[in-house]
Amino acid sequence: MNKSYLYIICAAAFWGAMGVFVNALSALGLTTVQIAMLRACTSLLFIGLLIICRDRALFKISLRDIWMFFGSGIVSYFLFNNCYFTAIKEVGVAVSSVLLYTSPIFVTVMSVILFGEKMTGRKVICLLFAVGGCTLVSGLLSGDIGSISFYGIFMGLASGFTYALYSIFSTYALRKYKPLTVTFYTFLFGAVAATIIGNPVATITTISNPTGILWTLALGIFSGALPYFLYTLGLSKVPASHAAVISTVEPVVASLLGIFLFRESADIFTILGISMIISAAIILNLGKEN
Repeated sequence: MNKSYLYIICAAAFWGAMGVFVNALSALGLTTVQIAMLRACTSLLFIGLLIICRDRALFKISLRDIWMFFGSGIVSYFLFNNCYFTAIKEVGVAVSSVLLYTSPIFVTVMSVILFGEKMTGRKVICLLFAVGGCTLVSGLLSGDIGSISFYGIFMGLASGFTYALYSIFSTYALRKYKPLTVTFYTFLFGAVAATIIGNPVATITTISNPTGILWTLALGIFSGALPYFLYTLGLSKVPASHAAVISTVEPVVASLLGIFLFRESADIFTILGISMIISAAIILNLGKEN
């Protein structure tokens, strides 16, 4: 297998396992904002060290481009983490990960509005598949409406939307800057926003034990710095459309971990919903239409 493709598969698998770290840190008493702060700060540290070792010129940006990183770091990264981590606590890893992967659909709609891309028949079919898949995964057809956390479903969809915003803001940023630069300043702005409201003193106190420190480092390395670096390496030699298809490994890994590791339920509706959403993402990215 081409090493670049392997890098992307590994990155997606690491992202898919993020729920493991979120659940572990939540069990220690951390809030979603505090976990987002830890992920941003530790990832920022590791990406910063990587840039120092490779090329310090990657730190340079123009002040007039701050809006790009404000968007990717605060509007997208910070809000995304809070929405996604909240969804995990409300509806579990499996459902949250699949709702997150409605993001390609949001990207499609926003691209039509912002970049003038055509809304083709293939894209409409993908949208219908995604909406239908979300309905199945949410449990609305299971008959047990009372057990559904509609707040969790909403936050899961919100995580997909805010995650999609990262693609929009980074599209502008990547026209002028390298991927590592975009990643570093995304984490920087995200870390600042999370630190302001994340009560860093209480957070440090909570994780100031071997278990807390290990889970924090694991969160920053395996769900932040490492997958972003691997994805960047792979993307340098793999077409973006191919990378998008390969990255569908992420919700599959997350769903399987949720089902087998956390014993989350998976009936026929959940399995069908997962299949429909992943199929929509693959069809959307495989087609040749714009």
